[in-house]
Amino acid sequence: MNDHPLYELHGVGREIRDAAEQLTILKHIDFQLHLGESAAIIGASGSGKSTLMHILGALDKPSWGRISFCGKDIQDLDRQETNRIRNQDIGFVFQFHHLLPEFTTLENVAMPGLIYGATHAWSRREATETLSMVGLENRLHHRATTLSGGERQRAAIARALLLKPKVILADEPTGNLDEESGNKVKELLLHVHRTLNTSLVVVTHNQDLATAMQRRYELRGGELFAL
Repeated sequence: MNDHPLYELHGVGREIRDAAEQLTILKHIDFQLHLGESAAIIGASGSGKSTLMHILGALDKPSWGRISFCGKDIQDLDRQETNRIRNQDIGFVFQFHHLLPEFTTLENVAMPGLIYGATHAWSRREATETLSMVGLENRLHHRATTLSGGERQRAAIARALLLKPKVILADEPTGNLDEESGNKVKELLLHVHRTLNTSLVVVTHNQDLATAMQRRYELRGGELFAL
């Protein structure tokens, strides 16, 4: 484990205001994660778990407090650098796989490489290897719509891994799956975490998945508590 934190959050809060009301979703969140660590965040629906994940993923900015990633304050980065971090350093896995239905599994997984600026040949080669890692080597040329729910989520994990990110952020990765498929996704995430030394943060209602993480937290009333 690296002694330098991958993530450092100090007093992070998120507030939404409109003409009718002011809603505080997160209050004063303190959180650290090192390279190679895994953490689970649980909490009731509407507790702010997805909001916190969006802030960790540089998809949203806090209303107050500081968040650093690899020693850099995310709020201070320009759009180009923020986009680079989201593309190369952070892998996203959502409850809904967000695969593009008109493309094959291989094309979907290769897409982050193309966005990065890699050649088609490199992107397809890396996508093939990554799909093999998640057990989908026989589904490369099938359209996403023909995959089962568990296969689609494994393809989404492969896409997240393509550029070998420092961290995977998984928001309810087993939420739409049956028990058997959910267990396969859990084991795959743990395998990736162990073998690639990729940090892993999961938001989940799945207690088996949560207890498999090294550290566990609960969001209550906009605050984060270690369990």
